[in-house]
Amino acid sequence: HLAILTHHTHHEEKLDNESQDWKFMAMVIDRLCLIFFTLSMALFTTLTLLSTPNFYKLQ
Repeated sequence: HLAILTHHTHHEEKLDNESQDWKFMAMVIDRLCLIFFTLSMALFTTLTLLSTPNFYKLQ
């Protein structure tokens, strides 16, 4: 019985480690997407404001 429990425990630890690795990869991809989205929104907002004809007249 001890061998079965040991095998089961090692198997559960392996699955947990794989699960943690996937969660970390998802977190990294999520952070990269957030950075890309934020930079692109800032860039396109700035370009949109600067491309309006009346923007320079307001200053």
